[in-house]
Amino acid sequence: MTNASTLIHQQPPFLGFVSPDWLESVLGQENLRIVQLDGEKYYSNFHIPGAVNISYSKIVTKRGDVPGMLADPEDLALELGRLGIGPTTPVLAYDLTGGLDAARFLWTLVMGGHTGFRAVLDGGLNTWYSQSRPMESGAVTVAALDFPWRPDSRHLAGYEEVLAIAEGRRDAALLDTRTEKEYLGLTVRAPHGHIAGAAHFDWTDSLVGPKDLRLKNLTEIEERLAGLGIVEKNREVVLYCETAHRASHTWLLLRHLGFENARLYDGSIAEWRVRNLPVTT
Repeated sequence: MTNASTLIHQQPPFLGFVSPDWLESVLGQENLRIVQLDGEKYYSNFHIPGAVNISYSKIVTKRGDVPGMLADPEDLALELGRLGIGPTTPVLAYDLTGGLDAARFLWTLVMGGHTGFRAVLDGGLNTWYSQSRPMESGAVTVAALDFPWRPDSRHLAGYEEVLAIAEGRRDAALLDTRTEKEYLGLTVRAPHGHIAGAAHFDWTDSLVGPKDLRLKNLTEIEERLAGLGIVEKNREVVLYCETAHRASHTWLLLRHLGFENARLYDGSIAEWRVRNLPVTT
């Protein structure tokens, strides 16, 4: 793994996953903000040293009839500032969901114009705890900072853009990160199928297994993506799932692998359903 100091201060800023070894080597650095997503019930009893806490519900909202959308910028700016995060503060996020919540948190950061180091702990708290890494109890108090929300739409795709891709009017790859049953339309809930042209990559295909939430060997993941036609690092790739929760993990994975034009369809299938847009099996 790259030297910790170099990784935090490199240009352009790092965006991806880091190992437990890496995080343990930088514990105590004052300029690194460690953020735990969810787990409020046990946070005061044990968490990674120095970690502040935020609920996933604080970074998403229901807009219209579509759940899981990016929360209002004013509210997000206040929450990020409360966590002691400024526009360039180095951030390490972790969770207990295999990186889903933490990856969505990083996507939220970049959507607000954050330009510093951003990483998710590979394997999350499950791996950290199972390896008997350092833990602490009690609340962590940090000084609030100003987070001026500066929208960065490069990481976002709207339904009109996705529809254009599906209809062949826009050249980009679509990646559906839901389960195979959802992709094939073998579910009770509509819509029964996937967006036209979308390849299927269940987000869990990137993990070692259901009880080991670390990433597989990156070469193995790249070979799997190549089989789906996701090869060119400069090509636009738009990801979706039900509410852009699972897709955020694959978005971060692609960014980690060097796909600079990976974008998240925030509305995902939840919005596609509300707008009654077409799907295929």
